[in-house]
Amino acid sequence: MSAPARDWASIRGDYPGVTGRAYLDTSCKGLPSSDSEAAIAAHVRRLRESPSSSVTDETVAMLGHFDRARANVARLIGAEEREIALVPSTGEGIAALAASLPVERGANIVASDLEFAGGLLPWVGAGYELKFVPHRDGAIDLADVDAAIDERTTAVVISSVQELNGFRIDLDQLVEVCHRRGVLAIVDAIQHAGRLALDVSATKVDAVAVGGHKWLCSPYGMGFLYVSEALFDRLRPPAHSLMTALPPGGGWSPYLESVDRHPGDVLVFPKDARQLEAAALGTTLAAAGLAAATGELLEIGLAAIEERSTALVDRARAALAACGAEIITPASTAPTSIITFRTSTNVADDRQLVADLAEASVLTSLRGSTGIAGIRVSPFFYNDEDDIDRLATVVEAHLDRRA
Repeated sequence: MSAPARDWASIRGDYPGVTGRAYLDTSCKGLPSSDSEAAIAAHVRRLRESPSSSVTDETVAMLGHFDRARANVARLIGAEEREIALVPSTGEGIAALAASLPVERGANIVASDLEFAGGLLPWVGAGYELKFVPHRDGAIDLADVDAAIDERTTAVVISSVQELNGFRIDLDQLVEVCHRRGVLAIVDAIQHAGRLALDVSATKVDAVAVGGHKWLCSPYGMGFLYVSEALFDRLRPPAHSLMTALPPGGGWSPYLESVDRHPGDVLVFPKDARQLEAAALGTTLAAAGLAAATGELLEIGLAAIEERSTALVDRARAALAACGAEIITPASTAPTSIITFRTSTNVADDRQLVADLAEASVLTSLRGSTGIAGIRVSPFFYNDEDDIDRLATVVEAHLDRRA
């Protein structure tokens, strides 16, 4: 069933970053909406102005940005709010999780050799060994993942959509493999959440980390970590942050005013995902942006966003193939967020094409790793058909010149 019709031209107008250019690089950075910008401006304005009453009360009120952001993110992926921790980035979320899972000597993590390094380095730092599963022409075969799991494997850590070529893994099959083998399924979904449907109440992954600055269209500095309730009892955070403590009896304001307050007081911390937050006042600004940005995605409708964006990806795939470009995103029946192509086996040729595209105000990015390189195109709902046609025109002209 198709999603309800939307006035995409009007919605596009709320994202000034697309005006006058074909911005096709959301896989690198999403464009914040006017609402997100206004939320941050209001936050800064509130800091500049004299409070109407207590500064303490105002500070506590600003922490409400965290609650709104958690609530929106939970709705976005079908989670419970207690399963959401707010974190500065994908890597920070994975690092918080890796540091909180007790590690045994010789324990390993299974990962694809296409993974972004930022999602794997925290596991090395926490004491795990890495076992890489080689890709097959840019695709990841879950049979290979299954074969790589052994008695010392703690988790499979994998991107649901690969940042290099847009390959999308079947999360239901991933969960089946991992849970049958008794290991955790931990997902880097920064190229997935906000763009493609993700329902953790139906697909029982154990953890999902997402930075907010791509498909959530939030400013840099705030994303989220989903941790399944089934995993709560295994978490052993190495440290706690004051602002993640539950409010003392009577609330924060009376506690801070009390002559009996002592730095050695025993504070109570939540036994859910929030214990992994390093919450502090410095992040309320980013939380305000995340709350506004995700609120707007929910208002537009996730199904409508996926349908619109997927139609643009399909248009780009067809247009690029018609130009004579080689599509290196593996064919799949499931929609994905990224289409990657190349026009030459010489990376320098495609580097020049990226420059030509930028000169024509068509923004893309060149990415390479593990024997694969190509130009990454990532349309979102704020793009339109003219953006795709503009891309194809430049690519065709580039190929004609080279011919």
